[in-house]
Amino acid sequence: MEIMPMGTTAVQYEGVLDDQKFYNFLRGLFVSAGYSVKETNYVQFSGANYVIKWIATKVIDDYMAYRISVNLDYRNIQETMAVKDGKQVKAKTGTVQVELVSDILIDYLNKWTKGVSKFVRPIYDKMNEEVVKQRKTAFESDIESIKTSIQANFNQ
Repeated sequence: MEIMPMGTTAVQYEGVLDDQKFYNFLRGLFVSAGYSVKETNYVQFSGANYVIKWIATKVIDDYMAYRISVNLDYRNIQETMAVKDGKQVKAKTGTVQVELVSDILIDYLNKWTKGVSKFVRPIYDKMNEEVVKQRKTAFESDIESIKTSIQANFNQ
């Protein structure tokens, strides 16, 4: 498998937040965009601070897949009171940073590493340069769309 790094982007929000609702929103956002999401790590430390890590994968074909490492970093989560619809309600405040590290996985099934395929792969890659370029552009668009949706969620 070859990993083609695409970059890192992040969104940060500070203010009133519902961490569980945001978690569900973000997971749903990835699933609706065609990604499978697997939680790989959850670490809580020093009280109201915790980090959740996911791997979101979108299979394009049997040769290429998109992978996004998602890091949710919650800091200083505190219980507070807020006014909603004219009523006092319990709420939480704090900071959340969402970091998205994106990669394209080439030959993620390792089908092109043995036998004749090993020798044919450079030719296949050369013939499909334009396809790879289009998929990189599509992936960049996916990432930008996800980032915009996250920002819009925070600005509600």
